[in-house]
Amino acid sequence: MTVLKTFTILFLIILATNNLVAGKSLVSIHTKIVSKSQSNSGNKIYRSEPDQKLSEKSLKEQHQCNQGSINFIKTLQSALKIADNEKDKDSFVLHSDTLDIRCGHIFSPSFEYLIVKIKLPYMVSVQIYKLHDNNFVKVCSKDMNPLAYVNDTIEDVNGDGKLDFLFHWYPISGCCLRDIYDVYLQKPNGDFTKQIEFINPNFSSKEKIIRGLCYGYGAPLYKYRWDGYKVDTIEYIYLPNNTNDHHFIRKKHEDEKEKGVIIMQLPKEYKKIGYGNINY
Repeated sequence: MTVLKTFTILFLIILATNNLVAGKSLVSIHTKIVSKSQSNSGNKIYRSEPDQKLSEKSLKEQHQCNQGSINFIKTLQSALKIADNEKDKDSFVLHSDTLDIRCGHIFSPSFEYLIVKIKLPYMVSVQIYKLHDNNFVKVCSKDMNPLAYVNDTIEDVNGDGKLDFLFHWYPISGCCLRDIYDVYLQKPNGDFTKQIEFINPNFSSKEKIIRGLCYGYGAPLYKYRWDGYKVDTIEYIYLPNNTNDHHFIRKKHEDEKEKGVIIMQLPKEYKKIGYGNINY
């Protein structure tokens, strides 16, 4: 890489992440207009004065929203410009505090991809593009509150031999365990499926099975099976509690009213993924 190109890339990153956006706010305080009203004195058009405190607060919030959107757009545009200049290379990686760029045959030897990760104080955004006719076309994207974001990974999650995209996050509020993975499966043409969400999962790509724990107090364990790009339910295992006479109950559906079948103990396949340490 030439010195000139290096300085160009650094300049674009600094420009994109600069928090100062030139120009005046596009938002102005609007005066409320009340339509014609009948009165003893005749028809008049009444104009009410704006609430100054409310207007200032609204203006500040709108300005912050606009500022954030502008910063995001500028950062993304800079990333795409950098990637466009480097797309003739077999691979390209760039890291900074707010911007990660990765370009190459990331998911498949048959397609070239670009992954742009933008890390701002109010958002983490991952954008995935596929090179098509010498242009980057978006095939997947995910935005998240940075307080909830955990990580993102690339792996063959459904055992079909193709690498998939997994976005891992943990909601910032809730009563119970809520480890969430949003899965995007790679299709034969190099695009990705819509989001498939799992809570507290353990993926076994070799078996094409997902085991995990549902959400909530007294939530059951679950077992799903991949069927192409769909997920089939195999069973739910309800754990011993006061409502089922302290038995393990196997059910086909996540339904308290379904009678189910009593089993004597927790199947070993659930113990091996970490649920054997619960004191029943």
